[in-house]
Amino acid sequence: MSNFKSLGDLNGKKKKRIFKKMDRIKKFPKEVTKIVDVVDLINRIVFLSFEGKLYQTSRGKNYHKKLKAFENLPPMKSIASGYYHFLALSNEEKPRVYGWGQDLRKQLGFKTNNEIILKPTLIEPLTEENIEQIFCIGYCSFFLNKTTNILFGCGDSRDGKLGKPEITEYYADIQKLHENVVNVFGGHSDHTLMTKTDGKLYGFGLNGNGKVFF
Repeated sequence: MSNFKSLGDLNGKKKKRIFKKMDRIKKFPKEVTKIVDVVDLINRIVFLSFEGKLYQTSRGKNYHKKLKAFENLPPMKSIASGYYHFLALSNEEKPRVYGWGQDLRKQLGFKTNNEIILKPTLIEPLTEENIEQIFCIGYCSFFLNKTTNILFGCGDSRDGKLGKPEITEYYADIQKLHENVVNVFGGHSDHTLMTKTDGKLYGFGLNGNGKVFF
């Protein structure tokens, strides 16, 4: 079993119980040998196992008494979360990107009408790209092709959060945002940092109180 520790509880029968010390989560199947990454929203948590499987807590009346992996998915190698959405990157020769959660501000690139995507769904516009890094801030999603060093993205573009001043609303079409990008990093929900091939650090987004850049 995984030795992952938790301050909460995943069992609906104990959902009002408060843990004052860490306790080991015992709700994974026996074949789970290790949890390698964890991301969370306000009311959900996604776990990535060493075997590349995704496990998610649920909410409401149907809390998982025992965590089960999402089915019919390839092995995954990385996960990310924004305010109300998740991303996962498959561990394949040509990685594919999956997204799920609320698409309130077009952060999943599905062009839905604020629908809730319940399970990891392939983001088809990215299937021809060699995406090697996924990243979220707030209502934005970013996808980095490290072969071409091109950063793609979608979602809430207000306050410069996509780094494209000509886009001022929610942008569902996944498009090329920036070139010569090596890595992308998180700040908070309103700004993003990245390094480029010239070795310098760049940033874009909301700069309230001068807390990031200038």
